[in-house]
Amino acid sequence: MSKRTILKGTLILTVAGIATKLLGFYNRIFLTRLIGVIELGKYQLVFPIYMFVFAFCSQGIATTLTKQVSYYIGRKNEEKADYIFRISILISVSLSLILASIIYGASDFISLTLLKNTDCGALLRIITLAIPFVALKSCINFYFIGIDKPMFHGLSHFIEQVIRIGSAYILSLCVITEKVNAQLAVIAVVIGEISATFIAIIIYYVNKHSENTTRIIGDNKQNENKINNKVFHSKTTNQKLSLQEKQKTLRYFANDAIPITINNLILTLFSTFEAIIMPAMLYYYYNDSDMALETFGIITGIVIPFILFPATITTSLSTMLLPAVSYANAQHDTRTINKALKNCILFCILLGLCASAGFLLLGEPICTFAFKSKEAGILLRKLCLLCPLIYTSGNLTAILNGIDKSFFALICNIISISIRIAFIFLLVPHYGLNAYAMGMFVSYTTINLLMLLGIRNFKAL
Repeated sequence: MSKRTILKGTLILTVAGIATKLLGFYNRIFLTRLIGVIELGKYQLVFPIYMFVFAFCSQGIATTLTKQVSYYIGRKNEEKADYIFRISILISVSLSLILASIIYGASDFISLTLLKNTDCGALLRIITLAIPFVALKSCINFYFIGIDKPMFHGLSHFIEQVIRIGSAYILSLCVITEKVNAQLAVIAVVIGEISATFIAIIIYYVNKHSENTTRIIGDNKQNENKINNKVFHSKTTNQKLSLQEKQKTLRYFANDAIPITINNLILTLFSTFEAIIMPAMLYYYYNDSDMALETFGIITGIVIPFILFPATITTSLSTMLLPAVSYANAQHDTRTINKALKNCILFCILLGLCASAGFLLLGEPICTFAFKSKEAGILLRKLCLLCPLIYTSGNLTAILNGIDKSFFALICNIISISIRIAFIFLLVPHYGLNAYAMGMFVSYTTINLLMLLGIRNFKAL
């Protein structure tokens, strides 16, 4: 993958991501005013479980799909790229149906024992309906990144956000009672995911039809008398692999997908545990369950999304870096990897410093105006210095995955989250949000240092 391709893909994903994030902020402002901060806290409380299911069913498979489709397309082997795409959908959707059924049946148990909030049982039952659609949509979107068409990936997310906001608004108008709770927001998420999945399917088939038309025109230019034979032959070779080739391709796919899935699963488990204990530790500090849930809603629903908004650019870059670094690693091109590392670190630090300065100056008035929450602005000013560290860690993770050091990236992430959990568990009950901010700073500093050390050991810069 060329430098121009990476920059083009990053630009497309960034534009789509920024548009989606802006809509997401509008959605959060709308939800905060519609359902209140406490209900927003309940809404945010079910998402760790949702993300755990996504990590198990889709995240590792989709990442591997992008990596291997890009590799096979680069080697002009479209048959194997299509086979990887089909097998990814089969595995991901099958796992999602199984796990969604389990979560649906155990929703009350999970809400009572893990989330410590009985209202979350209904929210879990609603959101599990979206899981199979999310699995299918992820495979399609990451396939587009693998074939160097990231625009469709960004378009799908943008449309999903538009439908989600529109659904929440329409549902709020349809509610007869004055009291609107978190269920409305979760239903809007489900409608958005299902709609975006159908749109992704339509885009996929339109793209396939376009490719087939282009292939027919190309064959026509070469030999008008043999158009039908060539089209038939092209379709046959693109759809049929020998059993031995399928088994070999599947083994190669599993060798990548299983470690990445396990890594994401363990990482999500730690993150889920972090999200679950945070309201409980805040309760010990405030001695008020509503205040604890409200603060948790402010952190996860307002402050963290604000901090991650500029990371749309670095996230887009890391998405495009994974297949590029993977290809460079296969070619033993350490010069490209080292150059990507240096440029990424410099860019992430500069972007992070600009974001920190902006949040220091404007964070409090923006949060007060948009969310009617001065507390969110104060906490945003405390956490904004994390921006350079957070943005850098995402791209370093992509580089480590690209050079086949996913396990090392997992260890770094586990150490980082363990530090945050230790601060939350031991210090937040006594020092509140100041301890949380300090834990975030120490954990992200540690993970960046460890990842840089791991990459340097791969090959001296």
